[in-house]
Amino acid sequence: MDTRLRQSLLYDFYGELLNDHQKEVFSAAIFDDMSYSELAEEYGVSRQAAFDLVRRINKKLERYEESLGLLNRFTVARDKMDELTQSVESLKDMLRTSDIDSKISRSLSKQLDDISGEAKEVFDSF
Repeated sequence: MDTRLRQSLLYDFYGELLNDHQKEVFSAAIFDDMSYSELAEEYGVSRQAAFDLVRRINKKLERYEESLGLLNRFTVARDKMDELTQSVESLKDMLRTSDIDSKISRSLSKQLDDISGEAKEVFDSF
């Protein structure tokens, strides 16, 4: 996974566990793509201090992930959801090309759509 994407997701899961200053600085660094020099100027610190703060926040978010594993569980769930979606689409393709009655085929296809929709709702609520 791309480093920026991982940082962003870690912030989404654990950002509320940071204090307001940490949230503000990390958000500026990751989401606003501010350089360490820009952060230093914005917050009245040295470039090294800005670098150290962002690095410490990253480590803190990684420790939360090591302890709680929310990002990992989310990634596993997303991968399983992708597999389910592919399986449903594959079954629907098989129904379209099969020799079974078109009424039955449409009914089965509708049921597969319902299953896929319900699974997506469960995943989205995560």
